[in-house]
Amino acid sequence: MGKPGISLELCVRRLNALLIPLSLVLATAAFGGSDEPTRAQASAPAQPNLEDEIARSMEASRPGPEHRWLDALVGSWNVDLRLLSAGRETRTSGTSENRWILGGRFLLCESTAGDGPSRVEATTIYGYDGREKRFFSLALSNLATSYEQRSGSYDPVTQSFLLSARERDESTGSVLVHRQVLKIEGPDRDVLTVYLDAGGRAPVKLLEAVFTRR
Repeated sequence: MGKPGISLELCVRRLNALLIPLSLVLATAAFGGSDEPTRAQASAPAQPNLEDEIARSMEASRPGPEHRWLDALVGSWNVDLRLLSAGRETRTSGTSENRWILGGRFLLCESTAGDGPSRVEATTIYGYDGREKRFFSLALSNLATSYEQRSGSYDPVTQSFLLSARERDESTGSVLVHRQVLKIEGPDRDVLTVYLDAGGRAPVKLLEAVFTRR
């Protein structure tokens, strides 16, 4: 018979000889000690860079056919303005310069009316929101620190933009609707009319502006 102690020692040595290299391989894989990329890492697609993301966003937001309906508003215009308030009517005149900005995505309209201390300056931006599928306008002026934002649709039959906004009257709790109709009457004439709809009563006309191309 052989010596049992010698046989057991040999078995332990052989087992250690097998386990030590295996443990080194597992540790290298776990802690990334190898300089060679794994097959999964080598086949992973490259991450897009910032320039690619910007290019994709610009392509996705290119002006669509709806923007072409706003083309009729581009140009230099004379403006005849009629304001209606408390049964009184005030008339004045001015000009408006309308041009595309930001790659044709928005129409910038810069208008002035009157002279001296009563000179009114206004900036209106028109656009088409591709996510909401709606036209909108954002109006600013030197008459207030607030802004007016309306949204709505375009009627190709009447060639009119129909935009509105809701406002709550905190003193009465009623909801007021400011409604704007911008009608393209021809290549050289547009008419903008603003109404106030409140409480089921007949609409009240607040403003009418006639644009004539210069």
